Amino acid sequence: MTSDPISKLLDLIFSPYGILAIVIGLFILGKARRSRRLAWLLFSFCCYATSLGKFQDQWITEPPPLVFPLQQVRDMGRPLAIILLASLIILGMQTQNGWRRRIIPQPVYYLIAFQVAVFFKILVYGDIVFALLALITFGAIVLMFKLGPSRWLQDEYNFHLGVWSLAMVGVIFAIACAYQGRFNMYAMTFVQGRFLGTTANAQHAAALLAGTIPCFMFIIESRKKWDWIKAFWIVILLVIVYFLFLTASRTGAMMGISSILFFYRNRAGSLLRLGLVLGVLSGVIFSFISPDTITHNTPASNRFISGGNTREGAWAGMWSGFMSSPIFGSPLQGGRLVFGENSWLAAGDTTGLMGFIPIVLMGVGCLKMMFELHKLSNKKSTYFLHSSTVIAGLAGLLVGSFSEAILLGNLSFPVFSLLMYLSLGKYLLDLDNIQNKYLLWQKMRN
Repeated sequence: MTSDPISKLLDLIFSPYGILAIVIGLFILGKARRSRRLAWLLFSFCCYATSLGKFQDQWITEPPPLVFPLQQVRDMGRPLAIILLASLIILGMQTQNGWRRRIIPQPVYYLIAFQVAVFFKILVYGDIVFALLALITFGAIVLMFKLGPSRWLQDEYNFHLGVWSLAMVGVIFAIACAYQGRFNMYAMTFVQGRFLGTTANAQHAAALLAGTIPCFMFIIESRKKWDWIKAFWIVILLVIVYFLFLTASRTGAMMGISSILFFYRNRAGSLLRLGLVLGVLSGVIFSFISPDTITHNTPASNRFISGGNTREGAWAGMWSGFMSSPIFGSPLQGGRLVFGENSWLAAGDTTGLMGFIPIVLMGVGCLKMMFELHKLSNKKSTYFLHSSTVIAGLAGLLVGSFSEAILLGNLSFPVFSLLMYLSLGKYLLDLDNIQNKYLLWQKMRN
């Protein structure tokens, strides 16, 4: 079972689809060396590939097939993400250094420490091969960010492209799901009527959709002039919100709402204007797509209005597991760790204090960055949208982490978006620091 990812990767590489993908990938890789926008788009496709998955349980061993070519792309899943990850590492190796030297945000080091704790826990008590694969994969992800996206963030143009790349993940997901829905919507809603898209479950889809909302807000707000490009991004945002509603994920809803509130924390008028525009457009779209979605009982509406904490039992169990074995965590059930429905409790339950302390320090580091960016936005109003995008993105992920273990994954979109938002925030703080040093040097010179 542990060698399954390797065998799937080899099967993909030597399959007709794999050979064709490699040829296309080499062509794109060559073009991306000269086009930074194409390089960021390659990163978008890698992020989307990390979200691909199939829903499977003891009753459903094989989900309904998607239409061509989505079925083939979903079947590739993780091997495709690994190939794109390797391509980005190769591309990053050919990137020249800029004025920024220390480009890894401090919270990432704590996240690495947590992954090392997971590695040692599985190494001692579980599957050694799986532990090595997990550590190598996460190490490759950090290396890719260090050589690629984090190092590309050297100027305003690349900051916009970095935000654009995360928004493009939502665009790719929305187009793929709209294409599938044109032929067979059931293939994406066959689990209790909740929307899965091309992911493995509704929570994964909700995390992807909510995680891209701050980037859409930045692109929309940064375009002062109304044109077809701004209209395009607003329409895609509405589609994202509609799909998020169909997931029936209260976690995703809280992530999206908190992101918007943190984005407009100092601009109530802009928030009201956006709400009115989206409200009118949503009413028009719902009248054509599904006029009875809100008024009639649906899995989404029933779940949103239902009360009670469905995770209370899971949280109590994880807390009990942590208290019974606070140093190394609960004994493994199988060869690998399975995280529960809370990033913080799951870390304590599965790894004890050796994993809980690093993940808490990572969360504190995220909050510290949010506070520093908030001060930056107050000091320099030109960076309000920039800072607000990172603050909103981190806030949404932290809110979602209390209901799902989205921060504890490995090759997953929430982890990629977390690293991307931290990289964007680190660039803004580095830029402010170098500007302050330059002003101080000017004063001393005068």
